[in-house]
Amino acid sequence: MYHPRLYGSFYEMGLRYGKLLYEKANFVLPEISQQKIEFGLQSYKELQKFYPEAIEEIKGFAEGINDKPENLGAFLLSLGIFEPTGQCSVFAFKNSHSVIIGRNYDMLFEFKKFTESSLIAPANKYAYISQSDVFIGRSDGINEKGLFIAMSFVNGTKIQPGIGFHFIIKKILENCNNIKQAIQIIQETKVSSANNFLIADQNRDIVVVESAPQKCTVRRPEKDEKYIYITNQFVTEEMKPFDKGGVEWSKSSDRFGTLKSNLAVVANMDLPTAKEILSDKCVCLNLNKERFGTIWSIVADLKTLKIERAETKPKPTNYNPDTRLDWWLKKKNR
Repeated sequence: MYHPRLYGSFYEMGLRYGKLLYEKANFVLPEISQQKIEFGLQSYKELQKFYPEAIEEIKGFAEGINDKPENLGAFLLSLGIFEPTGQCSVFAFKNSHSVIIGRNYDMLFEFKKFTESSLIAPANKYAYISQSDVFIGRSDGINEKGLFIAMSFVNGTKIQPGIGFHFIIKKILENCNNIKQAIQIIQETKVSSANNFLIADQNRDIVVVESAPQKCTVRRPEKDEKYIYITNQFVTEEMKPFDKGGVEWSKSSDRFGTLKSNLAVVANMDLPTAKEILSDKCVCLNLNKERFGTIWSIVADLKTLKIERAETKPKPTNYNPDTRLDWWLKKKNR
């Protein structure tokens, strides 16, 4: 797993990282199909309206690898649309004074070599720690205001040129300090595909946004429950028509049920307990036949911004602390 630290203007961040990958790893864009190119170019136009700052980062990165921004944008905005994507498990738990989150990212084992955990601190935006399997765009993260967001794939009934989850999560982490702001961004976005977004903040608010090109809805904890969780299906009645299923190979229902039963017996969540839940053999995927499973896992306390990460199949004992956000905030405040 790479551990870049990126800060400055969006263009500077993109240029620095693109040059680094080009010079140190001989990075060039993979070839993609004509279908993906056309889809990605239409989506690139949507991204220019949705988040112009991300376009600046793409321009910088493209210069760093000696390619065109449109080629890079087409590649990034077609990711996770036409091929299998993350089959993930995520939860948030409200204690009396804090929120604990846990997240497993499940993907093809071959993607391990592309994974990164980044400290990103754009000028005049919020700094954050985030994980991804692509160099621009995020799969989950925690920002300096204690806002957490993570996605999980849903096999939806429709795709359309628009904004993929990588850039939705990126914009939310860089601009939002509470759940209300994050929900508004998702609701107002022309999304490309179906996903769950689990969001939590320091105000002890926890929600799931079930999002599809046709519609989105907000799901909150059931009465008397202090937790919320997602795997790879929609669970609200209004969103089920936009979910065509077909994800049982990844044990989505089993993981969903196991999360519910494990969270239901917890009176007060802490990081060791969160690690135990994510390491459960029914929650942590290890599908050798499909060469698919958990390739990173994170737990965090959103009040203290204590973050720990396992960069492989998680066990209660193989998480390491990530102190880069604390380092950056101290550096900035000197």
